[in-house]
Amino acid sequence: MKRIFFGIFMSLAGAALPVEANFDKAMQDYTAGNFTEAYRSFDALAAIGDYSSAFNIGVMYYRGEHVEPDPLEAWAWMQLAASQSGEESMAATASKIRARFTPEQQEAAQRRYDALLHSHGKERVMKDLNPVLLADEECEVDRTPIAKNPPRYPPVELQRGRFGRVVLEYSVMPGGHVRDITVVQSNEPSFTRAAAKSALSYRYEPAPVSEPTIGVKTAVIFSIRGPVNNERELVAELNEWKGKAESGDAVAQYIYAYRLGVFRSFRKYMKSTDLEYQTANKWYLEAAQQGIPQAQFEIGRNMVVGRGCEADVKNGMKWISAAAVAGIPEAQNYLATSAGSLSEEDRREHAIRWLKNAAVNGHYFSGLLLAWELVSGPGPATDEELSMAQELVEAKPVDYFDEVRILETRAAVAAAQTDFKSAQRLQKRAIKLAGRLEWDLRDAKHRQEAYQRGEKWSGPYFYDIELEPLPLQASIH
Repeated sequence: MKRIFFGIFMSLAGAALPVEANFDKAMQDYTAGNFTEAYRSFDALAAIGDYSSAFNIGVMYYRGEHVEPDPLEAWAWMQLAASQSGEESMAATASKIRARFTPEQQEAAQRRYDALLHSHGKERVMKDLNPVLLADEECEVDRTPIAKNPPRYPPVELQRGRFGRVVLEYSVMPGGHVRDITVVQSNEPSFTRAAAKSALSYRYEPAPVSEPTIGVKTAVIFSIRGPVNNERELVAELNEWKGKAESGDAVAQYIYAYRLGVFRSFRKYMKSTDLEYQTANKWYLEAAQQGIPQAQFEIGRNMVVGRGCEADVKNGMKWISAAAVAGIPEAQNYLATSAGSLSEEDRREHAIRWLKNAAVNGHYFSGLLLAWELVSGPGPATDEELSMAQELVEAKPVDYFDEVRILETRAAVAAAQTDFKSAQRLQKRAIKLAGRLEWDLRDAKHRQEAYQRGEKWSGPYFYDIELEPLPLQASIH
């Protein structure tokens, strides 16, 4: 390990499990001299009990990297790391720093250490990050589907007699229609297209909420025999992953938990199988504690919304932040769209920073959101922002099937470039498509009116989201 002499020998700590993947990304930023990002990452990881990251925060305070030099703060973080990890090298470094303090400084440093122990000690971290599990009937976070008509079986796959499975994730709007459909798993492109096209017509019971319900998962099965006859295969698959999960395999724990959530689509066919959210959460937590970033994201998101557990936004966001540090695009996207009480200026900076990370990792939806943020600010976009936004909207969609949002984002970019003729044309196509899908058109029409006045759009994408149920005739299948 590289050591730097500062009157004492000091080096950054190396990560031990359970957050090795997350830690590696933080160290990459540090060694590249990107101290702001490194500090943010170490701080996020220290919040979930990674004491190598806590020690490295101490090092940064000692060296004055991103923060002002503060030996007392440095000692407190190093002592926290040493006391909670039992690492003798950390304790030795902390002792050398403390030996230089005056009695008054020692007292002040001890008070800061006590405060950190209270907020970041093992007992507190375990208490905070373990969700209070609840049965499904105690949560009531599921939106109730009204119409989920089966997709058309691709003729070529039907002719071949091939089985297909597609896992979709999307948002449900207050009025009940589905937006931002993303395919997260599929065994064949033809099944992908068929399942996603079908999902555009899904309808859920309207709900008196002010934001979309995000992260809704559905599995679409293509089987000539029909889904009922596949119950044995589905149960056998679950049991195989469960066995691997029970053996301590962290990846299997995550996959088993994810499968439980996906297979909730078939509850009426799998009544003897425990598909409760709280059961999935138990395994997500096991995998998250072993350092699987995808599991950290899932358990964090469930904690934020209270899915299978008591809602706990503050501590759920700690798990999501750790997953974002590890480079999980979905977690980065979630942070970008979860600004909390930030001012509009800070919210945009926060969103753009995380969306750039996600877009670089190849997440198409994040690139689309980034293009929107770049051109929808209160002032005119810079030439660099316009160029980046144009490049993003010209990219080919990957596993994303909300053509209305794609068209509206392209229209917003055109308007920001003062090409209002193109903006109106693209917006008209979006309105026509949304009308065919019987989606709420208020947002789209607001934007078209702005373009007709020769104004670019400034503000969020979901601008007018009050509940306005549409008449529904179909029934669920």
